[in-house]
Amino acid sequence: MGKTFHFQCPWCQYRAHLSGGADSGVHCEVQTIKCRDCRELYDVPTRLRRREPENEIISGKFLKILRPELPPSVLRNGSFHQLNSPVAPLVWQEFKLACPLRANHFVEPWNDPGRCPRCGNFMEKNGWPFRLWE
Repeated sequence: MGKTFHFQCPWCQYRAHLSGGADSGVHCEVQTIKCRDCRELYDVPTRLRRREPENEIISGKFLKILRPELPPSVLRNGSFHQLNSPVAPLVWQEFKLACPLRANHFVEPWNDPGRCPRCGNFMEKNGWPFRLWE
């Protein structure tokens, strides 16, 4: 279970809600980054767990036109699944660290205790998590 904390700079009053470093939930992992161009701190995903893409995908619209007697439970995410077929396994998808606003910005990992991206003083962390996430 991941945690998000409230960080604040005592000098310039910059505020951010961040994990404060590498953190992970059930289906995702995040890393706090410092964007030198934006002068902001962000939590960006580094890994996401998703369903493996299926080899045979038949469009749901095509299937509804030809076979209207099929129940909606057979259609899942616009794909046709046989009733006895196993569910596609979950696989991890990796991501590089990048600014969420512009991919060409210069970013670096940021860990607590760390410096404010605006004035350079150390950020203060609230002791209790602001949010718990999975």
